[in-house]
Amino acid sequence: MRKSLVTILAIVFATTCGSSVLLTSNIANAAPPSKEKAAKSDAKPSLNSVLGSLKWGMSADKAKSIIADKIMGDFRSKSEGNSDLSYVDKLRRQHTDRVENMQKSLINLTRDNSASMGVSIIGEEFMPDAGESVLTSREDNATKYYFFKNDKLYKVAVVYDSAYLGPVAFDTFCATTEKKYGKANNEVWDDDGNFLASVWTEGDTKLTVKNKYAAFNTVLMVFAKDSVEKELAAKHKEYAASLNQGPEVSSAIDALTADSGGGETSSVDAMLGKTTKVDLLAGLSQEDIDIINGVTTEKEIEKKKKAKAKKAAKDHKKDAKAKAGLEIF
Repeated sequence: MRKSLVTILAIVFATTCGSSVLLTSNIANAAPPSKEKAAKSDAKPSLNSVLGSLKWGMSADKAKSIIADKIMGDFRSKSEGNSDLSYVDKLRRQHTDRVENMQKSLINLTRDNSASMGVSIIGEEFMPDAGESVLTSREDNATKYYFFKNDKLYKVAVVYDSAYLGPVAFDTFCATTEKKYGKANNEVWDDDGNFLASVWTEGDTKLTVKNKYAAFNTVLMVFAKDSVEKELAAKHKEYAASLNQGPEVSSAIDALTADSGGGETSSVDAMLGKTTKVDLLAGLSQEDIDIINGVTTEKEIEKKKKAKAKKAAKDHKKDAKAKAGLEIF
């Protein structure tokens, strides 16, 4: 009996050890996480994702149909499962109005019908009387402008509602855009250290995020077919500049800044006496003294100041964090 018990325990022990060895073997031989799956989880959307079913080169009529389908698709996704019939009906009317307004909005851009657009936030995005047209579509937090050249879609400009952005700084907006599309390929800064734009490129599609806070208190995103945009950009800016050009400096201001001549010198000498020595450099900054003594120039000092300000602004931009919940097209 005792011998049988020993035999049974030996069998159980052997079976258990075999299972442990098998389990250990399975763990050791388990395939490591797929690099392809990890890469997919980190993949960024294409810049062309803003187009949805649209394609560069598509006609305005075809674009209207696709945009209308998207607007009503948004309505269905927002209303799905909602039992509040009053809310659903209000939402339906809102989206059908958007479709109707979009379909009626197509304008062939001429100098007669586009002057107000020329001084708006999209003023640098088109040239009148040059075969360009625009279609406007309202979104929840922004307005989209679809631009066509000879009836071929080549650009989508997104103007955010300033009320939606609120206090979001431009560098924060760009950081949030980088979180979606990856690091920008280029940044545009002026000599005073103002952050003007971030640029992303992917194939023949370019995204430019433009800082429009100073004039319009918002941000402009411009997705474009780069090869077409390059051909038209210079003419667009030239047209916008012609509409926004301010008056020339008046002759009265010029007169105020003119040299007053040397008459005052003799008066001062008469008051103080010829033998009086006056330290004309007293109270001046070292920079001003260096200019007077010819050590440097005002232009060089100004250049150094701007370079310092620009570096400080860029360093501050590096610390910008993406804003959670901010919708990026």
